[in-house]
Amino acid sequence: MNVLILYFSGTGNTKAVAEEFYHALILRDYSVEVHSMEDKFNPAIYPYDFLIVGFPKYYEYPVLYALDYLDHNLKKRGQVIPTLAYCTQAGHSLTDFSGLERLLRKKNHRLITSKSLPYANNLLIFSMFGSTTPEVLKENKRILKSQIDPLLDDFFLGKECKERVAWFRSILYHFTAVVFTKFMPIAGMKYSSSEECIGCKICACNCPKKEYKDGSE
Repeated sequence: MNVLILYFSGTGNTKAVAEEFYHALILRDYSVEVHSMEDKFNPAIYPYDFLIVGFPKYYEYPVLYALDYLDHNLKKRGQVIPTLAYCTQAGHSLTDFSGLERLLRKKNHRLITSKSLPYANNLLIFSMFGSTTPEVLKENKRILKSQIDPLLDDFFLGKECKERVAWFRSILYHFTAVVFTKFMPIAGMKYSSSEECIGCKICACNCPKKEYKDGSE
């Protein structure tokens, strides 16, 4: 059986989780491909039986770039494709996956599992939100490793486990995500794990961890 993992990762957190899923699936003898949405991968060229999608969330809603990518690149399948979706986050709040679920339904993909996974805050948009401490990050990684296999067990059994938020919160989260997505390019730094680097070094000079060397790209 073939599993396709698609992810968007602004700072590497969601990519790290995608790799955890990849290694767990390989141990289960699945055939797995992992692709960043920023690499413009065409899902139609890989005959997958299961889909895993991951992205960070902005203000309790999946990052809009990922939803737009899936809307434009997922083709409607003849058979229903079980899908697992996860969001990486700094805190422990629920995510509104309802918009994603509607999108997937149009493509004949069935959302079986949706889960918010605390990881780290290393996209410092506003100064009031500090970065995650090494101790908390270490604990989040430990908890994450313990969650992967149970999530996959239920997913492959077809046992639905989906996060839900109240309808009024869904409307609020979507509105907030749209507003702040438009505002973030003005207020925050741009980070990307794609290969489209032009060597301008802006990201290195503004790295929250200050872990860069002079003259490096």
